[in-house]
Formats: sequence, structure tokens, C-alpha cells
Amino acid sequence: MKILFAVLLIVHGLIVAGQSSGSFHPVGGVKNPSWLAWWPGNLGQSWLFSTLGVERSPVVRAGGVIWLAAGAALVAAGLGVLGFVVPSSGWRSFALAGGALSLVMLAVYLHPLYVAGIGSSIALVAALLSDGWPLLERLGL
Repeated sequence: MKILFAVLLIVHGLIVAGQSSGSFHPVGGVKNPSWLAWWPGNLGQSWLFSTLGVERSPVVRAGGVIWLAAGAALVAAGLGVLGFVVPSSGWRSFALAGGALSLVMLAVYLHPLYVAGIGSSIALVAALLSDGWPLLERLGL
């Protein structure tokens, strides 16, 4: 079970880091699939940056770096759970930082395809902020 939890953290981190590609893509993000044409913004396009008129500024690239940092923190958390490369004692800090950063970025780049990411980041942050989450206790974490 501990390995599964670590794998979920690592996979979530890789997906979060993968979201950075939209920030480094030319203005406009990645075109939505035809079935999602009703959504006003493309994947990787920030509603906030568009509203503020800064979608062509270095702020967008900084957003990509934050996506990468959040993903790296989540991967480090997963490795910490396994006790591989990252000290086991630090996994909670990495997970909390990665989850919180990813929630901020998911809000800034809100898109319907991010529903699973929003849910998993909320669950992770809530579990880490509450002292008695049963799954963590069962895993001995």
C-alpha cells in the first residue's frame, strides 16, 4: 500500500509538471478537442493572465516554472515515501508544497480537464493538514 501511495504521488507530480508545456507553448495554449469547444480558453491558457492582459509577458513563463516546481515537489514526496533519494522525514513537506502549488496553478489555469488534478490535490493537502487521516496512519507515514 505504501508503494501504491508513493506511485500515485509520483504520477501526480509528473502530470502536474507536464502541465507546464502549455505555459511554454505559443500564446493560445493547446487547442481544445472539438467536444470541448464550449470552454472559453484553451488547455494551458490562463484565464487570469488573459484577463490581466499579460498572456504575452514573462509571467506566463514563470507560471510554467511554478508548474515544474509543483511537479518536482510531488515526485520528491513520492520518492521520500519510498525512502529513495529523498529522506523519508521530508515527504510531507514536499507533498504539501507540491499540492498547494498545484492548486494555485490549477486555479490560475482553470480548465475542465483539470477536475481530477484539482480533486487529488485538494485531497492530498486536506489529508496532510489534518492530523488523523486514516490512510496515512495505516501506511505508517
